[in-house]
Amino acid sequence: MARKQPNRRLAALLDEADWNRAELARAVNDLGAAQGLSLRYDRTSVAHWLTGSRPRPPVPDLVAAAFSRRSGRLVTVDETGLVRPRQPTGDPTPPPGSAADGAGDRLAALSRADTDPVRRVQLTGSVYELAATAPFWHPARHPTASKTGGPQATSGDLERLHRMIRLFADLMERHGGDHARSALAAYLAEDISRLLAGSAVPSLRRELFAGAGQLTHLLARMSMDAGHHSVAQNYFATALDLAREAGDRRLFAITLRAMSLQALFLGFREHAGQLSEAAVDIAGSRAEPATRAFLLSQRALTHAHARQPRRAVRDLTTAEAQHDRATSPAGPFSGYPRAGLDFQRGRVHLALGNTAEAVRALTSSADDRADDRHRSSALTRARLAETLLSVGHLDESCVHWNLFLDHYPSLRSAPADQAHRRLLTSLRGFRRQPQAAAVIHRARTFPRRRPAH
Repeated sequence: MARKQPNRRLAALLDEADWNRAELARAVNDLGAAQGLSLRYDRTSVAHWLTGSRPRPPVPDLVAAAFSRRSGRLVTVDETGLVRPRQPTGDPTPPPGSAADGAGDRLAALSRADTDPVRRVQLTGSVYELAATAPFWHPARHPTASKTGGPQATSGDLERLHRMIRLFADLMERHGGDHARSALAAYLAEDISRLLAGSAVPSLRRELFAGAGQLTHLLARMSMDAGHHSVAQNYFATALDLAREAGDRRLFAITLRAMSLQALFLGFREHAGQLSEAAVDIAGSRAEPATRAFLLSQRALTHAHARQPRRAVRDLTTAEAQHDRATSPAGPFSGYPRAGLDFQRGRVHLALGNTAEAVRALTSSADDRADDRHRSSALTRARLAETLLSVGHLDESCVHWNLFLDHYPSLRSAPADQAHRRLLTSLRGFRRQPQAAAVIHRARTFPRRRPAH
């Protein structure tokens, strides 16, 4: 039996990162937890890796991501020495749903895998893959031509598609991304895939691809909110493909903005900055004011996390000015509610250390949320409660934690579940205070939910 060889590549990465074995293990566990995986690695596990053991997938990808986040450069999984060197297969034929197919084919392949119980396990068991650069804009001359020659699409099909966009966007806001996510995947796998494979006049076909791109973007956001970050990443990439085929620069930029938010959530600040920068550049200065405000507010947040306060404040100020000029109708891809901008303003000020400004912005956002927008209301109240507690305002914090709990039972959302767990942790030290004890008792009446898998 061949002896295991020491993993010198991993040892070199540890030296570069200035990490010990326990610190690497914690970083991998934390990244896994952010993506719904319950991992319990420790310094002994890393010691085994250094002597040549190889953990099962997707752990090598998490190790590469942890080093990427630490070093600020892209570290590939091959560099970790935790996988066998990839051998060329000799098969030049790409798999179904690959770049050689049209965007409609890729959407069909992905959504059908998502609706298959066996293949869904593989999808949700994979992890987010850090990219070296942001995707770039290159619109297709024409959407991929029909392959079936089936019934010709009509304006009625487009109207129904837009109705479904509004329906699923509303469901996510009311009940979170893990509610009706599988229903949207099934709708894309069947109805929308058939629609895109059929025939239509060129102008209508572009609109159908744009609408399908919006639905796919929504499913990506729902998947992210459900805690399935790799699935979300795949849907975001497919939404970009559909936007290219539709020639929809605005949808492409909005999707990059959502991808930036995901990267920032997972701790990849440099990549989040690249994505937000690309979103603003691709949309251009001629984009509608609401779109400009939406994109600039995210770039402001990435600047704040990169410790660039002047750039962050400048982008935030411009975003507010653009928002004041906006006349776009309300809608999931047309308007930007003031409450959303105020929430982002609060996050920027929190990242800059301006707690008083953050409290004012988050309070304004919370007060402006509609009572039936359970997801945004709950997450805003939770962020406000945590911020108030951080500056010693226990009574006010408990008020907002209670308001968070008003919305929480209506939600199936990983960020809401994480906020619920943070509530219990953050108030533990105040459990002898009556107001905190009451909130803790109420929070514990809700069933403990497992992280998404």
